[in-house]
Amino acid sequence: MESSSKTVLVTGAAGFIGLNVVKAYVEHGWKVYALVHKNIPDELVNLDNVEIIYNDVTDETCFNGLVVDVVAHVAGIASDIGADEMFRKINFEPIKHLSRLPKEKFVYVSSSDVYGIKDFVNADENTPLVEYPKNPYPKYKILSENWLRENAERYVIIRPAAVWGEGDKTLEKRVVDFLKTSPFIVHFGKWKGKNRWPLANVKNVALTIVAVSGCNEFDNQAITIIDPEKTTIDEYYRKVARRYFPEKKYKNLYLPLWVGKLIGLVSTVLSNALKLKQPLFDPTFYAVHHVSSNLDFSSEKMLSALNRLAHL
Repeated sequence: MESSSKTVLVTGAAGFIGLNVVKAYVEHGWKVYALVHKNIPDELVNLDNVEIIYNDVTDETCFNGLVVDVVAHVAGIASDIGADEMFRKINFEPIKHLSRLPKEKFVYVSSSDVYGIKDFVNADENTPLVEYPKNPYPKYKILSENWLRENAERYVIIRPAAVWGEGDKTLEKRVVDFLKTSPFIVHFGKWKGKNRWPLANVKNVALTIVAVSGCNEFDNQAITIIDPEKTTIDEYYRKVARRYFPEKKYKNLYLPLWVGKLIGLVSTVLSNALKLKQPLFDPTFYAVHHVSSNLDFSSEKMLSALNRLAHL
């Protein structure tokens, strides 16, 4: 642990990624102001050198008088369903007032979805962003990135892939819920489960954020976060299955992509019509593109940042 008197505001501090980010900052000697909107985890309350701010990230007045060295904007809605206006309100509008806070640097958690959902082979941060995103999640991540480029003097954009790790109640939970009732592991399209599933361990996400906060090497750049070890979507499903249902034997079921799109369209339309927070059933239309695409990104820049942290 390096000695530091630096301060950071972490938004979304009660969430899966946010809590891990707070812990990583504390472990590296930072004073943390943790913005929490809903329930406060006991683990967060018990951390030293953390001051909790209980408020909504959309409230421009809740940071009056706060001056920090770094703003780490983690808060947001990561979902494949939901209304466009909801994503705009949560995932885009707050960046305007957050980026104006007195600070030295702004670290923004975006998503690898900004590259689009299609087959990639060792894509990197120079890969063009999707021009016309059809889903509001990447749409407002891209708009937020553009806002920073045009309005922030010093920033770093973090683009995590599919975040996993201890305490994950989103990605892994959906897979568990599916495997609980299905006798098959279902794959759609040409890859038949052999496509790369872009896992990003939450610790790699958190440590990269701390790394870029403490050095200038990555200022005004983007970093994709993905585990160096390549895991196929079939391997990931079977890993989860062995953990939760060790006695259950799963066979593979291969279906054409159009079948998956049809199922996904029905799930998405019904989920949005009912204004659900979680999909009625999987896969959604957006999710079926995820699980049927070869999302292969380079981890080289992330590893460079983590190596930099080790020598700070």
